[in-house]
Amino acid sequence: MKISAEQKEENRRKIIRAAVDLIMDKGFKAATMREVARKAGLGDATIYNYFPTKESILYGYYFDALETAVESLKKIDDFSQYNLKEQLQSLFEALLEHFLPDREFVAESFPAVFFSLAPAGKRLRSIQDRFIRIVDDMFQAAVEVEEISEQVFEELVYHVIWDFFVGAVLYWLRDDSDRFENTTLFIDKSLDLGYTVVRSGVVNKAVDIASFLFKNHVLNRMDIFRSRLETFNRIKREFMAGETKG
Repeated sequence: MKISAEQKEENRRKIIRAAVDLIMDKGFKAATMREVARKAGLGDATIYNYFPTKESILYGYYFDALETAVESLKKIDDFSQYNLKEQLQSLFEALLEHFLPDREFVAESFPAVFFSLAPAGKRLRSIQDRFIRIVDDMFQAAVEVEEISEQVFEELVYHVIWDFFVGAVLYWLRDDSDRFENTTLFIDKSLDLGYTVVRSGVVNKAVDIASFLFKNHVLNRMDIFRSRLETFNRIKREFMAGETKG
């Protein structure tokens, strides 16, 4: 029987939820796909129409976490009025809020997912790509209102923010302070420093200086070297011609 797209999405969410609950209760290795399917109220074979392996469910959880975080940000009435730093901080807070009820699951699965190697790395790239698109939207909005200038190496900046996100989650998983106040402070101070650097345009200025030095010193010296090399080759040819005549 054909089911609707809405029912498919609902089944997908049920599978992920069932897997999270089972893994928190029994551990990843002990939980089986059959148990996940039955807890989700689906047939043993049906689950494979959604996730080919138990590992793929983990990636589904983290991809959905990003989508849930984005939806929560859309519900903030004045979110478009936030500056770049506040928007990034809201994203981080929304993700950690999503992870909080499943902290035991995140503690067990996060390192395996975010430090995975190929071929599982392909699934991680889909999560990373989605994260970077979210961050890119924030940066482009900040550029449009002239809050910041366009970044010369924006892809590098986005990947630094991705690495910081991974580090922030690992920090949060080890944070035993009241209401995770140390994590909040760590994210706030780190983003504040990063925002100051981005807004100051110091990276762009450093690139401009490096470009100036390269053009006016390195390239000039290469021209001098090329000229001397040509002179040497001419003298060598003349010498060889003289030797041949002799």
